[in-house]
Amino acid sequence: MSFNKNIMLLASILQSVEFYVIAVTIAAMVVALCGKRAAPGPVREILLSGVISREKVCDGTHLVEPAIEFICFDDGSVVLRRHGLTDVTDRGAVSLAIELKGFDVVIRERIVSGREDGMPVDTASFILDFMAPEHYFITYRSELPSGAVVMASSLTLHNRPGIHVTKRLI
Repeated sequence: MSFNKNIMLLASILQSVEFYVIAVTIAAMVVALCGKRAAPGPVREILLSGVISREKVCDGTHLVEPAIEFICFDDGSVVLRRHGLTDVTDRGAVSLAIELKGFDVVIRERIVSGREDGMPVDTASFILDFMAPEHYFITYRSELPSGAVVMASSLTLHNRPGIHVTKRLI
């Protein structure tokens, strides 16, 4: 007789609304835990100096608007080109402070104008040789020496051979 009561009790629990609410809640928690992103790990900071050049100048006026260009190569390296530099001479410098946390990349550009008697340049090139063939979420900021952001842009880059992405700085 007690066996029948236990079966009846179990059957009544399985038919209650509360049971299904609890079951769905537990299932949602399991799915959320499975989809949770792994910790990105420690933050790495990489400092790069750029190669500056004069690319497109016509009659002394710059034709190129401020932009960044990423070119992915077969060996996994990425070339970053910063176009549209103004008030920079060949005696100046452009450098990057790159903060890498997992696949989140924050790039801070620093510009030194150089002496006025130098030749004007409008492009800086960098080789990023630390990127794996993954999707990266990149934020690029052009900053003044005071730390104020002048121009910025964000993009997603999948580092695969042949990928070529250009993004305007605004």
